[in-house]
Amino acid sequence: MNLAITLTVTNSPPSSTAHLAQRIADDMAHLHHRLGDGVSDELGISISYLVEQFALLAAAYRSPAERENTHDRIQR
Repeated sequence: MNLAITLTVTNSPPSSTAHLAQRIADDMAHLHHRLGDGVSDELGISISYLVEQFALLAAAYRSPAERENTHDRIQR
């Protein structure tokens, strides 16, 4: 099975990029949860790794205020 993911973001404010990357991370996490570890084996790449990378991308583009709000939600 071949899988290609192309993400192109041009002239978007950082908050939009953060939101998009977080949605991708959330969707991939949901997919991984539904399909299990077998999907990673089938695709030849760890889905959890991809989720982590998109979550890191989202975090990198969040504004300081958004980072603080996200940190507060995680702590509760």
